[in-house]
Amino acid sequence: MNDYELLRSIAVKDPQAFRYIYSMYFGMVSCFVQKNKGNEEDAKDVFQDALVVVYEKTLRSDFSLQCSLKTFLYSVCRNIWLKKLSRTTSTAHLTDVEEYVSIEEENTANTEEQEEKVHAALQQLGDKCRQILTLFFYYKKRMEEIASELSYANADTVKNQKYKCMQQLKRIMTNG
Repeated sequence: MNDYELLRSIAVKDPQAFRYIYSMYFGMVSCFVQKNKGNEEDAKDVFQDALVVVYEKTLRSDFSLQCSLKTFLYSVCRNIWLKKLSRTTSTAHLTDVEEYVSIEEENTANTEEQEEKVHAALQQLGDKCRQILTLFFYYKKRMEEIASELSYANADTVKNQKYKCMQQLKRIMTNG
């Protein structure tokens, strides 16, 4: 099932679509939540809340998915979890990408809009840059792992390429 079909199925509350999404994507959300001061129950709550957000988005006529459903769902889950964390702690919990490109502050009301801007900017990058940044920031892979996965000579090469990709992303974000 492709993303478009999944979104249509979600819009009509097809339980099979929700089961499919859960089986495909809950693991990555659970991993993220547990790596960021949460537990399995927190992950389930976040994922459920995110599915409601995705469902509500599918009902809007102006909604257009600008990235993969997996990326969109992950970012919604991440935003929900970071908001919950911010309510329970006094320190800011921003991801490295957001800190670096100064996109989002802790209690910004337009979190989803900001996420869409990041994803739109990522789509303007080349495949290699998009892969490096996704593997590093979203999947928390080490430079050595990325080098192996993307067939780079070594971790230092990936580190240099990541820096260049971040500079390029920053330019895209600041130039609109």
